[in-house]
Amino acid sequence: MASARDAKGLSGHDSDTDVIPEESYICEDEADCVIIHEVFDEATPPERGERELDKAMEQQHSTIVIEPHELGEETVRWIRVGNALHKSCVVSGIAALGVGAVRPSWAAPFGVISVCCAATYSFSWQYDPACKYQVDTKGNYLHRIPLDQLSSAAPIVLIRRDDTVRKKLHNTVATAASLFLIFHLVKWVRQ
Repeated sequence: MASARDAKGLSGHDSDTDVIPEESYICEDEADCVIIHEVFDEATPPERGERELDKAMEQQHSTIVIEPHELGEETVRWIRVGNALHKSCVVSGIAALGVGAVRPSWAAPFGVISVCCAATYSFSWQYDPACKYQVDTKGNYLHRIPLDQLSSAAPIVLIRRDDTVRKKLHNTVATAASLFLIFHLVKWVRQ
């Protein structure tokens, strides 16, 4: 059964419904982590790695190792965009609330940034399976990966994280900042 899938994958005709090739699984538990191998033959399309990565994220593997350099760098950039949106929302929301306590008129730009970042995250990022992953930049999870199975000297390691607290935090801060702004806007209009 695995050889039929492998032959199908090598011919370049694999569809979006195919599963990740069995040779990609690593670690003690097959469902735990997966390697996206770099393929050097000309018969395999470069999109295969992207499809394998998408499937691995949708299947919620706890660890994903990406060997293709370009795919790994693109994934890291995309995850950093989500992290930047989250951090910008929280920091600007806290700044709006903090500055607003002293000078309410100065809180407006920070509050607007917080609300915009939260809205952007909510509408374009939170449903992407990549938002559940963080990059292991310190190499803390390399011990989970058998190095003899890697063909890349510098793979990207993604770790699945529960992001419910993170979402609640930035939504709460953005809501508080927007309520603060609305309150002061109504107060200003009535004067």
